Amino acid sequence: MAFFELIPEDQIVAEAREYIDIARKRARSERAEGSFYALAKNPRLVKAWVQAAQDLIPIPNRFGAAQGIVGMLISHAKGCRRCFDTSRNLLVKLGFDDVALEGMCQAPAALPLPDRERRFVEFTLKVARDPQGLKPNDFREMEQAGFSKDEILEMIGVAAYWNLATTLASAVGAGLQEE
Repeated sequence: MAFFELIPEDQIVAEAREYIDIARKRARSERAEGSFYALAKNPRLVKAWVQAAQDLIPIPNRFGAAQGIVGMLISHAKGCRRCFDTSRNLLVKLGFDDVALEGMCQAPAALPLPDRERRFVEFTLKVARDPQGLKPNDFREMEQAGFSKDEILEMIGVAAYWNLATTLASAVGAGLQEE
């Protein structure tokens, strides 16, 4: 038996339902990720996750497909299969094929992206993987590459969102597994 249970639709309180509906719309899906249904007894967590997505991963966004790619790569690096699959499916809808996506996961430094988008992905991955390892020069290099301070802060927000999402999805997903 799983540690967490998925709350049936008819038992979800209004506040949680409201935010799960937002998650569905963002994902363009009839059903939200299962983790939302496990969190449904705690509307505060559902709300926090959805609001973080809305605030840190706006639709549309200024970084285009690169933002989806970074989500897939952070999910891959963090080992969150649910987040990885969600990101990857969205990129397939944008026209990326499986071969290109697999290549991105194997060699992120060789991303088939314009330089600006590639730099966005590389920096955001670095922030997500090792924020304590950032040096002042990392920020100066991004500024010299043409990114504004606001854009750099947004990259940090994207990394923070994916760290939140992968932690929630992975941990709740582990609690949903059958023994």
